Parts: sequence; structure tokens; C-alpha cells
Amino acid sequence: MFDDVKLSRRHFMAVVSTFLASPLQAKTRPLIIDAHCHAGHGQAMSAPWTTWADPEITLRRMTEARIERSIIFPINNTEYEKANEEVAEICARYPAKFIGFAKHDPQTEAGRIRAMLRREVEVLKLKGLKLHRLPTREALDAVAELGIPILYHPEKVSDFHMIASEYPQIPFIMAHLGSFASQDWTEHLEAIDVARRYPNVYLETSSVVFFKFLEMAAKELGAEKLIFGSDGPEVDSRVELYKIRLLKLAAQDEAKVLGGNILRLLPKGTVAERACV
Repeated sequence: MFDDVKLSRRHFMAVVSTFLASPLQAKTRPLIIDAHCHAGHGQAMSAPWTTWADPEITLRRMTEARIERSIIFPINNTEYEKANEEVAEICARYPAKFIGFAKHDPQTEAGRIRAMLRREVEVLKLKGLKLHRLPTREALDAVAELGIPILYHPEKVSDFHMIASEYPQIPFIMAHLGSFASQDWTEHLEAIDVARRYPNVYLETSSVVFFKFLEMAAKELGAEKLIFGSDGPEVDSRVELYKIRLLKLAAQDEAKVLGGNILRLLPKGTVAERACV
């Protein structure tokens, strides 16, 4: 049928590009949201991940991996008001790429978190809270009032029992399947048990070195309980995304892990729901 048509390579590639960018093609590809990335400046100078998290690195990897959105929040500081403002500025600069979470320290900022977090959500338009320390009742009450999720990197997985049971209305996302870089593999097992026990606890996948525990979580909990994250930019989002592909989930289940689950937990309207999830 092409005997009478001279189709140049340039024209052919233009046709292919148009198809890939078409609304039909977009609807058949699941939305990918990286739920765990850092951005902005830190106060420490001891290591790159405590000094500066460059959003441009994250953006480049997102383009290569076809990650459409990344949730970003500050790297470590002793107090976070200015760092959260920086994250909000980055999100405003790249509104189609980044979703901002606030970060706070429930101990060093005690007594001020409620007011700061309300401003960060209502004025700065941040969509969640990242924690490294056990949340206090002050922080949890504020989160419950605002209707946002918590991404929590626990000192120990057992910390989730109290907070998940007392605040069932809060979606809790456990970072790193409970143990960064699989430093304690038994914590991965505990994390799977906690997520099974509490409907409001989800497991985030970043930096799990012992891959068999990701496989175990997917098998025992189902795709509804897993949320893709990378811990970028120090951890490469392209590598972390490939781990999800290696789980060899059914297309509908993979779509839940890659974006559908976190999309359900974010405040309504955070991301245009264009994907089949």
C-alpha cells in the first residue's frame, strides 16, 4: 500500500511522535508518581544528602524514566519553616512536575507545628507531611484536621502501632518498607505485618536492597498497599522504578503501585486524574 508514497524518515518519526503524544496514548499509559524525593538546602555540610538536593537532577531522571510527578520535601534541618518555603517555591517553578510536602521535627518545633503546617497547606499549597521522628499528638491532630497524608521514616517499625490505631483517618505511608537500604531485614517483615493489620498504613518502596522483601510485600499484601518512591536524587529514580517493573505485576496492579495508590491518598485535585489507575 506504500508503493506510491515516499515517506521520509523525518516524516515517519513525526507521525510516531504525534501518536505517542496523543490523548489516546496518554490514557493507556499509567500515571507514574515518585512519592519520595528531596529538594532544597540543608544545614549540615557533612555529606551531599545533607547539604543540597538538586531538583534539576530529579527532573532529568523523571524525563528519562517517564515519571510524570515527584513528591518533594526538604532534606534534614533542625527547623523547617524556611526549608518548606523553599520546597513551595520549587513547586511553583515546576507546577506540572512537583508536588510539595512539608517536613517538620515534632520535638525541636513543638508548640508551633500546628500553626506552621496549616499555613504550609493552606497558603503554600503543600499536600502532605514528611517525618523522621515519632509524631506527637500536636502533629497528628494538625494532620487529621487538614486531611493530608504522612510519609514517615520510622526509627523502628513498631512506632506505627500506636499512631495508626489512634488515628485511623490519617493515611500513613511507611518509607523504605520500614528499613532504609535493608539495614535490618526483620523490620521489613514487621512492616508487612503492620500494613496487613492497619487499613490506613501503606508501604513505600524506595531503597529496599533485599528485593525479595518487595516481592513478599506485593504477594502478601497486594498492590493496593504499595507506593512507588525513589528517595532521590541521591538514590536514582530510574533504578528504583525498574525494581517495580521486576515485580512483574499485572498491568492494573502495577498502575496502582506506580501512581494510583498515592493519587488516592493526596488531597483531591492535586493531580489531574487522566491515567487509567
